[in-house]
Amino acid sequence: MGRVWKAIAWFIPRPFDSAMRAVVDGELVLAALLAIYHSVREPPGTGTVTGLMNEEAAASEAHDVTAVSRICAPDAVMTDAGCQIPGASQTWKGFAEIYARYRAMPRFLWIQHLYAQVSWDPDDSRAAAADVTAETVGVLEPRTSRGKSQSIVGYEPWTFALIKGHWRSNRTTR
Repeated sequence: MGRVWKAIAWFIPRPFDSAMRAVVDGELVLAALLAIYHSVREPPGTGTVTGLMNEEAAASEAHDVTAVSRICAPDAVMTDAGCQIPGASQTWKGFAEIYARYRAMPRFLWIQHLYAQVSWDPDDSRAAAADVTAETVGVLEPRTSRGKSQSIVGYEPWTFALIKGHWRSNRTTR
């Protein structure tokens, strides 16, 4: 027990009795101050919004319309760019239209949003909005038993907003 107390007592502040103790104590104080500063100044982790993007991919695969209220803001806007075919885009606004979109969506064998790049506004702990770009890749299920699956690849911008303490997607373009 005496050795444990000596180890603990070594960290209790008192006048510096050696150069080594001064360096170690100084490093500990600096580390604590930096941790406090960064916890106050850093924006949320990217998982805050990429987690919602992953949930959206799972909802797309499962046609899970219940996920819409967990992912999207009530006035969200989703635009499907029509796989980059000019003039083929379609836009859905608000929960009712987005629910209908998920119900009518073609079946995915799998879909993922990759390489997400997140920009926070403001770029600190007060962040209330985020712009995200990602590559969306996936495979659509064949429409018939004799059909072929279709790969999709696209650039996808998203915007997220902090609404009543929860992050929600408020604009997506696929």
